[in-house]
Amino acid sequence: MDRFSTTAMASDFWAVAGMSGWAFISPVFLGFTLVYIGSEKFITSLGRQLLLFGPSFIFLFLGWTTNLINNRSVETFSRAFYGWESPSAPLFWLAILWIDSLFILSLALLVRHWLRAKNEIQKKQTSLFIIAVLIPIIGGSITNGILPVFKIEVFQAAVLLSSVMSLIVTYAILKYKLFVINPATVVTDIVDAMNEILIVFNPNNIIEFANKSVETLLGYNKDDVIGRPFRELVKGDWEKIGDKLLKPVQEGKTVAGVDFDLLTANGEGISVSFSASPLRDQRGNIFGIVGVATDITKIKDLFADITAERNKLTTTIESVADGVLALDFDGNVITINQAALKMLGMDEKDVVGKNIDGLVKMFEDQKRILFTNLITTKKLSKDTVVFQKENLKVTTNYGKQVYVNLTSSAIKEGVDAGLGAIITLNDVSKEKELEEMKLDFVSMAAHELRTPLTAIRGYLSILQEELLKNLSGEQKSFLDKAFISTSQLAALVENLLSVSRIERGAMRIEAVAQNWKALLQEIITNFTPLAKEKGIDLTLSSPNDLPDALIDKFRISEVLSNLIGNALNYTDKGGSVGISATLDKKTNMLITKVKDTGQGIPDSALPRLFTKFFRVSGVLEQGSKGTGLGLYISKAIVDMHGGEIWVESVLGKGSIFSFTLPSSKTKGLKAQGSLVFTPKKTFLEKRKMLEPATA
Repeated sequence: MDRFSTTAMASDFWAVAGMSGWAFISPVFLGFTLVYIGSEKFITSLGRQLLLFGPSFIFLFLGWTTNLINNRSVETFSRAFYGWESPSAPLFWLAILWIDSLFILSLALLVRHWLRAKNEIQKKQTSLFIIAVLIPIIGGSITNGILPVFKIEVFQAAVLLSSVMSLIVTYAILKYKLFVINPATVVTDIVDAMNEILIVFNPNNIIEFANKSVETLLGYNKDDVIGRPFRELVKGDWEKIGDKLLKPVQEGKTVAGVDFDLLTANGEGISVSFSASPLRDQRGNIFGIVGVATDITKIKDLFADITAERNKLTTTIESVADGVLALDFDGNVITINQAALKMLGMDEKDVVGKNIDGLVKMFEDQKRILFTNLITTKKLSKDTVVFQKENLKVTTNYGKQVYVNLTSSAIKEGVDAGLGAIITLNDVSKEKELEEMKLDFVSMAAHELRTPLTAIRGYLSILQEELLKNLSGEQKSFLDKAFISTSQLAALVENLLSVSRIERGAMRIEAVAQNWKALLQEIITNFTPLAKEKGIDLTLSSPNDLPDALIDKFRISEVLSNLIGNALNYTDKGGSVGISATLDKKTNMLITKVKDTGQGIPDSALPRLFTKFFRVSGVLEQGSKGTGLGLYISKAIVDMHGGEIWVESVLGKGSIFSFTLPSSKTKGLKAQGSLVFTPKKTFLEKRKMLEPATA
């Protein structure tokens, strides 16, 4: 229309209108090329889209509003043999360069795609695209760009050649069906690519079609099975399979998940899960059946392994004497073994699916333990023990009461499996009962022994005072030994009573502020005669500014007497026993040490040193009449004060017994007269009792 216009103004109108085509043809074709070669993701970004189409909008704007791209000055137009001609615009070459650059980039991408293509049809189609894009690049650049620069008048054929390019591209698309998918071809490819066996048979159960999987799974050539009755491929009771599979399908139903065995070419069976649907014609009549068989051999093997493991685990759990139960994350019981049911006096139907807190009540002393204490909702990297307690009291809704050692564990896969905790219960009710009986017996025996012992010691004291002058040396010795033996027996009775009170939680201490250095000096003064008698150097070392200790003076004196007495007892003549006291400035706890140069303690004995009735065997037993209760009682008393006690020892070189006690400077503690602690209170609870009211 530009060329055939009768006036220069009409020619300018059509030239400007045509810009909307040639300004965008190269970026549109580059976008088409990117999609064609499979790189469409490159142009999904808004930034890349602006980069690709932005210059075209700029050229279009300049061409419509200025003389920079198109010369709009109609007075400069002149007649040519092919129509109207206008002088070249100053920036027309830039637009041509932009257009040709994108065409050249498209050409390069198409050539690379042609070189990589393995499909012959794709190669031919790409070849046509390459030829199509070469036509406007070469022809248009020459007629519209190069020759006008050299003042050579020729017919400017770029627009016409671009139309030729469009026709060739359209031809290539239609001829080689670029955008057409043949459903039959696709379905055939999908069927042949299936891992499952696909079989189509007619109403007489004669196989009409089979895919390639009959070759890979059953070993038949698919052409060999076509025309054979389907029942020849079935291993097992055909009548039973027919009732489950064929009859429902012939009635128009779809059947899924029928398991049976298919015969392989070598006569073996392969387990499959078979699904079938009816094939209908346009009138709705059934003219065939299509079936899909999935190999489930590995699944059955896996299921058998899982079943075996489950049975093995179930048998193991049921044979365990301890109670075992599992909870989900809501505290509901998932499973429970017979030992746990018997322990709790319940039936499985009353337990499974119920919340554990509603079934039983568990107590540690007076504190109730809930299911939230037994589980963790965190993702674990390994199997973990979440909760472990001994001697928990468990009561059921039916009034039964037992004592158990409880351990709650979580597995790392628990969150995914919905398994909150695996709980084991060890019934220690009989042990608890025996322990109570033992404590009752010890307490009763000790009380019964204390009364006659007190009388015996009293009478012996009177005899020592009144008959001393009338007795011979040997008689005096007998009387002294009798008094010492009764004193030792009285000490044993007192120790047994202390142990009984400790284990019953009945021992009480009254903590008040005491001058710690003065108390140490007082105890050392009591032991000085014994130290001199044995030739042992007994010393005290402590700073003068030592703060007061918050202690029960009577009980802590018992601890000091125990430790110093042991040190003197196991230190030879010429040795030394040193007592030192310091303040730990980090915790403001008093640290007291009793160091001796005695015989030392073997490493094997250290872990059991503070347990009941334990005495070190070997050389340390010689001459010792101890009961093995002193250190146990000392540890209990120190623990009740919120401190710790420990020992360091080298055999043959001596030992250091150390313990800590709260001072008046200990954080959160404040002496407020007499405070009563019991063994069941933790140190933190003691701190709360001692904190100021405003804390």
